[in-house]
Amino acid sequence: MCWVFGYIGAPGKAAREVLAGLQRLEYRGYDSAGICVINPDKNLEVIKAVGKVNNLKVKTDSIDFSTYHAGIGHTRWATHGGVTEANCHPHLSQSGRFVVIHNGIIENYAELRDELIAKGYVFHSETDTEVTVHLFEDIFDGDYLSTMTKLVAKMHGAYGLVFLDRDNGNQIFGTKKGSPMVLGFGKTERYISSDYRSLIGLIDDYIILEDGDIFLVTLDNYTILSGWQDADRTRQIVGEDEKVVELGDFPNFMLKEVFEQPRVLEDVFRGRIDFSSNSLHSDTLEHIAMLGIKKVTIVASGTSYHAGLLGKYYLEELSNIPVDVVVSTEFKYKKKFVSSDELYIFVSQSGETIDTLDSLKIVKEQWGHVFGIVNVPGSAIARAAGQGLFTRAGTEVGVASTKAFVTQVACFLFLSLYLGQKNGLDYRKYREIIDSIAKLPEAISSILLSNEAIRKVAEKYANSTNFFYLGRAHELVIAMEGSLKLKELAYIHSEAYSSGELKHGSIALIDSDFPSLMINGGGILSPKNASSAEEIRARGGPVIGIIAKDDPNKQVYADVIEFDPLISELNPFLEVVILQLFAYHIANFLGRDVDKPRNLAKSVTVE
Repeated sequence: MCWVFGYIGAPGKAAREVLAGLQRLEYRGYDSAGICVINPDKNLEVIKAVGKVNNLKVKTDSIDFSTYHAGIGHTRWATHGGVTEANCHPHLSQSGRFVVIHNGIIENYAELRDELIAKGYVFHSETDTEVTVHLFEDIFDGDYLSTMTKLVAKMHGAYGLVFLDRDNGNQIFGTKKGSPMVLGFGKTERYISSDYRSLIGLIDDYIILEDGDIFLVTLDNYTILSGWQDADRTRQIVGEDEKVVELGDFPNFMLKEVFEQPRVLEDVFRGRIDFSSNSLHSDTLEHIAMLGIKKVTIVASGTSYHAGLLGKYYLEELSNIPVDVVVSTEFKYKKKFVSSDELYIFVSQSGETIDTLDSLKIVKEQWGHVFGIVNVPGSAIARAAGQGLFTRAGTEVGVASTKAFVTQVACFLFLSLYLGQKNGLDYRKYREIIDSIAKLPEAISSILLSNEAIRKVAEKYANSTNFFYLGRAHELVIAMEGSLKLKELAYIHSEAYSSGELKHGSIALIDSDFPSLMINGGGILSPKNASSAEEIRARGGPVIGIIAKDDPNKQVYADVIEFDPLISELNPFLEVVILQLFAYHIANFLGRDVDKPRNLAKSVTVE
């Protein structure tokens, strides 16, 4: 889960461009960072720093980079070796001629390392990456692409490798397998990046590299090989509506993205639902509806897994289709029974989540029907699936997902309504949900107006060291997502349970210092939740109620955060926004970095 960036262009710009690129990629991994720049006199300058990119930038402020025209940079999420400066990328070859940065894991690095040590190579880090640059130098035959092809044949694993040669600083070369990489083309400059969105505002068009591609880029030309043959990769135009993400008046990206949720939900449904006629439109889903699907399996991880659990609720209740939801790391290795009447849905915000992508490829190889719910149209999962729904969430910089989650859930709701029409969904229920979807952005905006009241409740409990998040049915999923947000942002232990399950053991943990959040927006199980709250209260435990304003059982809660409910099926959209803000305010009160929580990375591109 490291991220790479490269630049060739005007003298004096290399260090500045690479550092700026790393800052745009930093939310995807930020244990450490490093750059290497080169000038026409064959001088290499390598600078590394532990921590965020700003620490690296401070170390470069006093260096004269006026002649340096090319460079590569790397921001790291540690896999092999601790978070130390020695383990930072870039890494140099034995002679100091070749330099590499790497995103991924070389699975057979230990074997390769032993072979190179036996030949006299000296290693200066604990990383798997350093193997690649020594091995490249060892087998270098005078031709970059030929040598890269030989290197790839010796490596097992996932990688996005980018190299510089001290003796020829007018080109950058590398390869990719399983790790995202794009080539970007400005008017007079060339870029390499793990994410094309880090290049918006810098380039006119870009190429998404495919697995197995080997590339070489100069200012005047580029070559891409696949299997020793020239590969013709489409140059894609940057959309006119794509803009550099700016913070605006918000103190951080997470709060900005929470407040963007009314707008992005409008984007999800725009062109898909005609509220004037209560009709749904999707050529992709029309094709799915014709397949005669009798079962759905959803594969995802983390927050996307929670979105999948809500998808299961919607598909079963509205479409009358049985659904399994499997964590992608487990699905990859479990026995699979792929059938022609089953749809496999793969969910990922980035579209690059490696275990989800690998699972998709396995199903596709067995001729299963695959479908993606992702945010990035050009992502690996989007390309591999070939069909799906884009969430239209836009770039999400905050590592703890907010708007990406609600848009994934919205896509599942739309899918369920579409298939439900075909499977006999009662028209009154259909109309009720469509009417409520139209009110959803305004309902979330109303919750955002209660931000200050949510902050006060959150700060009251900010020094607690344990939490329970409780709910029933689809609200249990919101409890799970809220619990995850607290862990991610505030580093506080929390667990999510069905409120009816608590008495089967875990209630033993309850005392006056162990608060519980009850997600109880209404519905047929609301009285059951209230009874569970009474049981906790009887044992001295404080319960915070996330409840509808007309809830008749307010007295059972120590504190309440109220909202105007819609219908039971749509209340989770409102409840999750409350829990996002609750976790945000606790984390903010405790002085956490809410945009870049410790130990996390935005996109998981290694297993």
